[in-house]
Amino acid sequence: MNSIKNINSKESIRKIKIDVKSKSYDVLIGRDLLANIGQIILDNIPNSKGANLCIVTDRNVDSLYSDQVMESLTKAGYKPTKYIIEPGEASKDLANYQAIIDHMSEAEMTRQDMVLALGGGLVGDLAGFCAATYQRGIGLVQVPTSLLAMIDSSVGGKTAINTGHGKNQIGTFYQPDLVVCDIESLKSLGDLDWSSGMGEMLKYAVLDKSLDIEKIASRSDLGALIENIYKAISIKAKYVLADEFDKALNLGHTLGHAIEKLSDYKLRHGQAVAIGLNLISRYAVARGMMKFSDLITISMALDKAGLDINCPYDMDQLIDLIRVDKKRQGDKINLIIPRTLGDCQIVETDIDDLASFDTRPMNTRDIRSGLLGEKLSHSKSPELHARLGDYDYQLYEIGRDKIDSYMENYPLDCSNVTIPYKQTLVKYCDDLSHRVQSIGSVNTIVRLGDGSLYGDNTDYYGFSKMIEALGLEVKGKYVLILGSGGASLTVKAYMEDMGAGTIVTISRRGQDNYDNLDRHYEKAHIIVNATPIGMYPHLDEAPLDLRGFKSLEAVLDLIYNPEETRLISQAKAMGIASINGMTMLEEQARLASFIFKQKI
Repeated sequence: MNSIKNINSKESIRKIKIDVKSKSYDVLIGRDLLANIGQIILDNIPNSKGANLCIVTDRNVDSLYSDQVMESLTKAGYKPTKYIIEPGEASKDLANYQAIIDHMSEAEMTRQDMVLALGGGLVGDLAGFCAATYQRGIGLVQVPTSLLAMIDSSVGGKTAINTGHGKNQIGTFYQPDLVVCDIESLKSLGDLDWSSGMGEMLKYAVLDKSLDIEKIASRSDLGALIENIYKAISIKAKYVLADEFDKALNLGHTLGHAIEKLSDYKLRHGQAVAIGLNLISRYAVARGMMKFSDLITISMALDKAGLDINCPYDMDQLIDLIRVDKKRQGDKINLIIPRTLGDCQIVETDIDDLASFDTRPMNTRDIRSGLLGEKLSHSKSPELHARLGDYDYQLYEIGRDKIDSYMENYPLDCSNVTIPYKQTLVKYCDDLSHRVQSIGSVNTIVRLGDGSLYGDNTDYYGFSKMIEALGLEVKGKYVLILGSGGASLTVKAYMEDMGAGTIVTISRRGQDNYDNLDRHYEKAHIIVNATPIGMYPHLDEAPLDLRGFKSLEAVLDLIYNPEETRLISQAKAMGIASINGMTMLEEQARLASFIFKQKI
């Protein structure tokens, strides 16, 4: 019976047991595993003792890890040899395949011996195909050293080489006997290889919500990264168990492989998959199969990971390659289409319909956008957006008695929203980001092709940049938020998400107000001003006096002025860490502009 067994073993090694019809094997995830790889293989494959092992690796990985791997294998009683290829997709070819087979033959390897793939996905594919076909199949150990290889190509049994006609044109499914993922090897990855792996990581987050797309670890947080890798491989294992030929895992790959080939493999696999994932998500929205809010969640996650989501090729160019894709059946092709996060379906798609979809985003010069608010004479938003795009961006001052009629006949393509309408305008949006749904405040609106309105809240991300800029630790802290409007709700949501201890909202008439601030003098660690008090030209005004607070660590003022607010000036004079709202304004504008450009 197919199953996955998740085991926490000694020395913090995470283990995933994979049982498929053809083979049962373990995936081990941990730190500092390469130095002990020989004993690890022997412990997990006892009948391999004394075997010949052909290590296949590339020149870059060889210089980093081969010596310790060879030493460990020899110490465990194995007889290792090594075949080194040049880095790059061009090496995954018939010539290297033949050379490796000759190398194994000259070493007199038999069916009791093994191949060890040490490197990224390219090495794993090539070495795996050699193991699958040498004497009709010998043992295979995958030791992936890239993020992409760990979470994707090393698990599931896909092996292949390329031909002049395309990627992976010759190959087979051949499951490994063991997969060993040493997280420490990820430290040597360059930025491109890292982002390539993130393209595949985010694919899994779209396939299955058990991997939260908005909580993907940074490369510096190895503990959290191990958990992300564990979840990603578990998701892949689940799909492989349901279908050993893992058709659903091709999300983003049909378009991605075409993009990769058109770039002459200058784009890394994961980079091309990221573009393909974004394209197929846009296609799903355009055909009414997915909400725009899900597209934005996916696109923003890809952008945050440092991945370029803009396709450099027209659909006509992609279609020429898709027509020779192995998944094509006549004039149709099976595509994995995301319907929402965690729900992707195999959809038989007319190739001509796919061909009619424009890969290029909307011409931004045609976008009419701006800022909606009551009083905007000193807004910096037009200046910021002028640096972010070539679209028209104006200020629209609208009185409270006119805002409802304005929104009922919304004339813009996109807009930002500021005081006092961030809560008021939520009701006019047909589709909302989960941030808006949970916070109840909107600051970005997009009118879609069908006339419906999408609402988002980029203030949340902007405020997070203020926290990062101060290097502020929020967890467990006592936080005072001044004001109870839309910006206040956003700050409160962020503080809750980050695990703040006590969060108190100060308002003019609430239980906690400006007349009883003294109850917080001894406790408050962080003060956030989410009111307009102190906004230019009223620089001499401040919502409160900081002198009574005894434990204050930081003051964050969401207001940006050409000159310092009185609140920030006082914080500086007292030696308290402080920051104004310019950081937040710039980041929320950048993300709002990004969302504008995804308009369909």
